[in-house]
Parts: sequence; structure tokens; C-alpha cells
Amino acid sequence: MADRCRRLALVLGCLVGVALGQAAMARAGLEEGRAAWRDGDHTRAFEEFLPLATAGDVTLQNQIAAMYYMGQGVAQDYAKAAEWFRKAASAGSPEAQYCLGKLYYYGQGVPQNFEEAVKQLTEAAQGGKGGAQYLLATLQLYGKGVEANPVKAYFWTLLAVAAPDTPAEDKSAAQALRDQIGATLSKRQIDSMQAMVNAWTPRKTPPAPAPAAAPRRGG
Repeated sequence: MADRCRRLALVLGCLVGVALGQAAMARAGLEEGRAAWRDGDHTRAFEEFLPLATAGDVTLQNQIAAMYYMGQGVAQDYAKAAEWFRKAASAGSPEAQYCLGKLYYYGQGVPQNFEEAVKQLTEAAQGGKGGAQYLLATLQLYGKGVEANPVKAYFWTLLAVAAPDTPAEDKSAAQALRDQIGATLSKRQIDSMQAMVNAWTPRKTPPAPAPAAAPRRGG
């Protein structure tokens, strides 16, 4: 049961910001894929999106990754999901960095690797992803993949609690972790971290490179 809940949390967190409503260039195949998705024809949607994702559309790279993770329109394959999230993460997508970090955190589709989880989640957290901020706080607190640092962990819990996109379950957990850590810190440490949070702004996501023209299938 706990494992299923973790997987569900991973799916819900990763699909935030990966939906088809995000801006993407209106190119051949995109509208067909969106229409197929709306009609519930996930196989056709996958076929339409794949060439565009291969050509470099970061939004659709995230979508293909999520479809592989969920087994929607294609056989479920966590390793393929990780591969596609990695492509989008390399292009600077905070959503993909968050999802890839979670895959490394739980060891789904990739060997469990807390150091790599810290790397990806730090990028996503700095980009403003609240769920990543919460997970990074837990890793910082317990010294998994990074030197233990409760003060830094407290900083990330403050951001996770305030972030508008933090999943509800993670927000509640972040609040509990914030209170747990706060009970061990001095007032000076707490005030210092709160001041840092007040001055903090998320890193801007770099513009994605223009996708190459996707080849059209014959027929």
C-alpha cells in the first residue's frame, strides 16, 4: 500500500505542468495529437506527439515521459519515462527535473541514487517546484545524497509550504517537517532563514531551443 501511494504521488506530482494546455508551437501533428487526447485515443496522441518530442519540443518530451510512466497510449516503461524526462530536464524544464529527481529518489526506471536525486531536485527547487523543495528538504535533513544540514532543510520546507504548486500531501508533510526542524533551531537561525525566503525568487527557466521540423509519416 505504501509503495502504491508513493507511485501515485509521483504520477500526480509529475503531471503538474506537463498537461497539454501548456504553450507549444502550433505545428503539424500537435493539434491532431491534442484532439486524439481529448477523444481518449491515447495511442494516436502518442503517435502524433512522438515526432515533435523527438524534434525537441520540451513540453511534449514531458508529455511522452508521462505517457510512458502511466502506460497511456504505449506500454508502461519507467526506464523510457526516465529517458524522456532526462531529455526535457537537460533543456532546463523544472517539471522534468522534478520528475527525474523523484524517479531517482524512489528508484523507478533508474537505480535509486540519492546524489542524482539531489542534483535534479535542487534544479527543480530553484526553479520554484514546491514538491521538489519538500523532497530536497528531507534529503538535506537526513543527509541522503548530500551532507546533512537542518538549517538548509528548514529553508526548503518554508519555500515548499509557501509554493502554490506543492501537492497537498507534500504541503502537509512540509508543514510537519518545518515544525519538527524549527523546534531544534535557534530564533536567530529561524529568523535568518525566513529573511532568505522573503528575498528569494525562483530561477527563470531558460527559453527552450526551437524544435526542429518533425518529419511527417507517410500514408
